[in-house]
Amino acid sequence: MDAMSLPANRHCPIARTLAVLGQKWNLLLLREAFLGRTRFAEFQRIGIPNATLGQRLNDLVGAGLLERVTYQEEGERSREEYVLTDAGRDVLPILAALSEWGDRHRPQETGRGVIYMADGERPVHLEFRDPDGEPVPQDAVTIIRGPAYHAALAAAGRSPDGDLGADALS
Repeated sequence: MDAMSLPANRHCPIARTLAVLGQKWNLLLLREAFLGRTRFAEFQRIGIPNATLGQRLNDLVGAGLLERVTYQEEGERSREEYVLTDAGRDVLPILAALSEWGDRHRPQETGRGVIYMADGERPVHLEFRDPDGEPVPQDAVTIIRGPAYHAALAAAGRSPDGDLGADALS
């Protein structure tokens, strides 16, 4: 059985996101795109094998995070570059969260490798905020199952405390 078909995964936005972003190269390619890289040769600089690079770029285009745009420099043949889409740009907070975790729990002696800036002038960081815009301390935040998960359980005739074995909702 495919683990993604289990209700704990199928109805989880984290699992669905990992289906697209779960490959380390995908996240590193998106980081490079945010740093202004758009061309195949520029992406090669992160050490990714060419065959893998081609597949990962295709995956990111297929998932709608990058789009191929044809360009041609004078006297050269036309080529494609990879440009962030709206969905790709929405990955920025994910990269920022990974960066903050890495800086906190896997710091480098030489300092931070990536810094997030507002308007190129002010360093920024992620934080939780309530519907009124007030900051919420991380230790006050919990994670719970959402309505899609509970609706799927109800449709399958199961309760949240019921058996969620391999046959659940399959």
